[in-house]
Amino acid sequence: MTRQHLLTIADQRAVTPRLRWLTLHAPDLARGVRAGQYLLVRCAEQGSYDPLLRRPLFIAAAEAALGQIGLLYAPSERGLVWLSRGRAGDTLDVIGPLGRPFELDARTRNLLLIGAGPGLAALLLLARQGPARGAVTLIAGADHPEGLPPPYLLPGEVEYQTVPGLQIADFKLQNEPTGQQSAIYNLQSAITWADQIFAALPPDQLLALREAIRRVKFRWERGFATALLEGPIVCGVGACGVCAVELRRGTRMLCSDGPVFDLRDLGAAL
Repeated sequence: MTRQHLLTIADQRAVTPRLRWLTLHAPDLARGVRAGQYLLVRCAEQGSYDPLLRRPLFIAAAEAALGQIGLLYAPSERGLVWLSRGRAGDTLDVIGPLGRPFELDARTRNLLLIGAGPGLAALLLLARQGPARGAVTLIAGADHPEGLPPPYLLPGEVEYQTVPGLQIADFKLQNEPTGQQSAIYNLQSAITWADQIFAALPPDQLLALREAIRRVKFRWERGFATALLEGPIVCGVGACGVCAVELRRGTRMLCSDGPVFDLRDLGAAL
């Protein structure tokens, strides 16, 4: 059940010059949270409503044995700058977990993760769960190398490819030279290899990924390719209507019906 929580900061530190890692003591959440879910965090002093709106942050780690969860974020605006000043022992007011999570099929053994932007944090939680099933590859992009999660945030078993300036349309579907980097994945091989693909990308990148899958697979089952869709998240329960998106199956609310949707359903939204 979604509830309001007062959570204690266990630790906060910079993991790159642009990214912060926030560890919260949250035993109840650590036991039940799923990848793709988020918290609405109040980023203001007690008694203040400036800024008024809570900030949505995707859960990047959950350690049930320690009773802790981890959040990865970039303090890119004033609410998150306030959050970045929090210290161990401080208390945060949060609501969650919220949102429809990724669904990892019990049959999946080869997991391909592709992400850039705020939703990339949700893929880190998936990457932590995947090695128990089989092989996991994470391709991460950012507009600057300092926006890429450092490798030590991932299990050693995860194959981690980083691509500053990631553009899915620039991936080659054959063994052709690529301008991104010599070690970049052959996307055709990766799609063929994967039992499931989970993506967290801007809309134009999701469209390019969907087209790449179509070129490799004439048909694919529902659940094979799933995407975390970017957009405004305000109330978390679908009441304000700010995050309404048009999907193939009608209008949905990003905050409550999503933010995770089957990639095949995103045509109208993209």
